Order: sequence, then C-alpha cells, then structure tokens
Amino acid sequence: MNNTMSDYIIRPIGIVKSTADKEVLKYSNKDIKLDFDVASRQGTDLKKSEIIINKEYVECLDGIEDFSHIVVLFWTHKVPNNARQIKRVHPAGLKEIPIKGIFATRSPVRPNPICKTTVKLIKRKGAILFVDGLDAIDNTPVVDIKPHIPFYDSPLNVKLADWMYQVMQKLKELTSTLKINESSNPYSINVRSHPCLCPDQQKNEQ
Repeated sequence: MNNTMSDYIIRPIGIVKSTADKEVLKYSNKDIKLDFDVASRQGTDLKKSEIIINKEYVECLDGIEDFSHIVVLFWTHKVPNNARQIKRVHPAGLKEIPIKGIFATRSPVRPNPICKTTVKLIKRKGAILFVDGLDAIDNTPVVDIKPHIPFYDSPLNVKLADWMYQVMQKLKELTSTLKINESSNPYSINVRSHPCLCPDQQKNEQ
C-alpha cells in the first residue's frame, strides 16, 4: 500500500464582501483568542454579507436560488503558517474550557484552514449571492458552495461532548451584551432543545 501523500492546489471560486474586516477568533501564543472588543465593534456586521463568484464559475450557480440555505466552505486566509502547526486549542478561545484537539473543534486555526458554515440564501443576483449568517470576514476566499440538504446534512440522534454545551452557554452570555437581536444571534437559543439531538441530551436541559 502506497502511503505517500500528495499536495493539492485549492483555487478560490469567489470572495466574501462584508463590512466586518477583523477576526473575532485569531491565533495567539500557540492557541486561539476570542477578541471580544472586535466582536463588540462589528456587532451584526457578520450577519449580512455577499459572496461574489468568479466569472468563470457563474454557470455553476444555476439552480442555487431554488434552495433556502447553502453550505459555504471558505479559507481563513489570515491564519499564519505557523498557526497551522498547532494541534490543540481552547475551544472558541475560552480558557475556562479544557484544551482540545483541533479536529474536535470548529477553530479557524487548523492544518488546512478550511471552515464551513450553513447560511441562509437571501437572493442571487448574477454572480452575487446575498447571504445571512456567514461568519467570514471581508475578502475571505470561498473554495466551494453546496446546497444544504437536511437528510444529508442534519442527522438525527446527534450526541455532543458535554464541554460543547459549556462553550455554547458561555458564547450565549458573551453575545447577549452585543448589539445583536436575539432572533439573529445563533447562540441565543437553548441548544439542548434542538430536534437533531438524541433524547438523552435533550432531557439534560440546563
């Protein structure tokens, strides 16, 4: 068996345009840091944004407007090369949460800094997708787009690590002080009431 691994080239298919231009989570001292000042200043700026698709890929969008939500994969371009070497971080940069392996987190700092977010597609206008809920800053390269399909992307009876509920609760507390409407804040919900969770975890409501 050949265990030789090759390098692959990923080329952007488009770019994010947003008024948010600072990272909320960034590499700092071999870990990640939650920059609360940036989060406070940018407020709802991360909520509404545009994805401008490169001219040669505009035809790839045909039919995308028939979906209410899309999955966006993007390259966190401000992650420095040395940050791609670290193996463990504090989830969401919260020091009170024990350090975990990169692959057990949604950290933007990873060997290949590819992030994924499911967003609401507001409308398409030619090569531009207007979206709601994309946590990518201005000029972030987009590497792929897919339609969100619930029976592929939203499995039932999901189990989360207990510490993830602590992360979500802390983010809920932090974002409650920002200028974000509760209906627009993804952390304002009771995560344990989500229908995809297994019944045992729904019962442990805090």
